[in-house]
This record gives sequence, structure tokens and C-alpha cells, in this order.
Amino acid sequence: MKEVEIYTDGACSGNPGPGGYGAILKFADFEKEISGGEPETTNNRMELLGPIQALKLLKEPCKVTLYSDSTYVVDSFSKGWIYGWEKNGWKRKDGALKNVDLMQELLSLCRIHQVTWVKVKGHADNEYNNRCDRLAVAASQSFKKAPAVVEPEVRDVEYDGELCEKVLRTTEKFSGRVFKVEVLDVELPDGKKSFREVVRHNGGAAIVALDDEGYIYMVRQYRIAAGAEMLEIPAGKLEPKEDPKAAALRELTEETGMVAEDCELLFSMYATPGYCAEKLYVYFVQGLAAYHPHRDEGEFLHIVRMPFGDALEMVQRGEFQDAKTISGILAAARRLGL
Repeated sequence: MKEVEIYTDGACSGNPGPGGYGAILKFADFEKEISGGEPETTNNRMELLGPIQALKLLKEPCKVTLYSDSTYVVDSFSKGWIYGWEKNGWKRKDGALKNVDLMQELLSLCRIHQVTWVKVKGHADNEYNNRCDRLAVAASQSFKKAPAVVEPEVRDVEYDGELCEKVLRTTEKFSGRVFKVEVLDVELPDGKKSFREVVRHNGGAAIVALDDEGYIYMVRQYRIAAGAEMLEIPAGKLEPKEDPKAAALRELTEETGMVAEDCELLFSMYATPGYCAEKLYVYFVQGLAAYHPHRDEGEFLHIVRMPFGDALEMVQRGEFQDAKTISGILAAARRLGL
């Protein structure tokens, strides 16, 4: 696991008022500075936003040492306060808890990485903390000098500002057996209003399953959305709160009649994150036992067994049309050292 150091600081003029954050990420000899802010915020929100934006840049789980001069942020984690707030429904014993949205987001990111919090003295002799302070103050002043207005011509140049969109209202337009559709009214990073159409789906699980002879088990079925028969790895949708691994093993048996005791996660992905919230978990297993299939009501499919090498060649020739099958076979090939 990669070891990363992150230094952060926040600043606010007026509190509330124009605010900014600054952060420095260090990995080996590599350093990266980031900063940003909001026209109307508080110092504590900026102290929280700095670690959030820095942790979001990490592309894989890391061992992180996170330095901050904010007692508010560091003690929330190092003293375990945040876990008590979470357990109590994000409420304090003596009243309402502020900045719940950022607290929840930061806690979620900390659960991806192994984060050790370190309290440093502000405006002292820590070079990186002082650099972060300058970044945060500069970001805060940029909002104080002039409103953040994005003119039309700005779209023609590279953009390196905030990316997060704030959801203002959610309207459900359709609710079916498999998914529902929502329209979200959002505020864009430049303050303008827009909307997003989102498909909400429980998610799915799929499995690349090989027997002891190196044969892969797949299914061929008609996909009406594509208007064609497709050859795919076994897969299905998750029931609410269902464990993805259990779902993958269940689908393997229901669709192919084969049983496996356990499997390992190859990867998870959002196939079409531009408008669909479905998250797909793809697993791998070697070693199967024969049982019998148990297809869902209204499900018609053929079981296909072939050498894994043949399936890999079909991927390379572009003969598969199903994204999870293509990516799953390629990931399994790498897992097998092929």
C-alpha cells in the first residue's frame, strides 16, 4: 500500500464569508498543491473540505498521514467523536451537529484509506502547513475580490476549478421493478443552475467462473434493449442491501447450475456514470461443482462452456458486445498471468 502525506489548511474572511482551503500531497519525491474555496462559507467547512479534496485525488487505497492545524477536524477522528455522531444519527448530545454533509463525505473517504491524523501548530515552523495556509488565504481572497463568474469564453480554455455539483431538489419521474428515474435540480460549480437525469439501480454482480479444466461458464440470452442475442458471464441485479459476493455466487448457480464455495473480487465499476447509478461488482472463481440451474421466472438462456483461452481470443477479436463480460475476462486473464 502506497504511503502518502497530506497537509491541509482552511481560511475564511468574516466566518461566515469568503473562504478557501489549501492542501499538499506528498508521495516519494512527488508533490501536488491544490486549493479552492467558496464565496460564502465558514472556517470549519474549509478545514473539512481540504482533506476531502485531497483524499479524492488518490486513485487507490493508500496509507495516509494527514496533517492539519484544525483541532475541530483532527479531534473529530483521532478522539473518535465522529463515530459517536454517526451512531447517534449525526447528532450531538447537546444539540444539532454542523457540517454533517462534509463530515459524512470525509468519513466515507477515510474508510477507503488508512488515515492517521496528526495535529500541527498553525502559523508556526511547519513549512507545509504554512504553504497550505498561503494557498487557503489566496483562494479565500479570490472570492472576496470578485464573484466567481464564468463567462462563455471560459469554456474554451482548460478548467482546473471545483467539480462537485450541489443537488438542490430531487423529483422522481418513474419507478419500476428494476430501476427508477429521477431528475435532479443542481447548482454547478460556477453557481449556475441546471438539471441531471439519473437512473437509480440497486447495482449488480457478475462472475468469471472457471472449472478445474480451465473452461469458462457463460450464458447466451436475448437482450431486448440491444435487439440481439448476447454471450455473457453470469450476472444479475442486487437485491436491496444484498452482499455482492453472495449475489455473484447465487447467479452462478441459478444460471449455469454450477456451485462455488467462494470467489474473489476482480473490480467494481460504474458502467455509465453519466446518467446511471448502477455499480457492478465482478468476481472470479476457479474450481466448480455441478448442481442444477434454477432460472428466474421469465428468464430463458443457454449455458455455454468453452476453454478460457478461446473466450479471451473472442474478446481480442471484438466478438463480445457486453461490457462486463469483456472487462471481466480481461481482468481474469491478468489474474491468471495470461
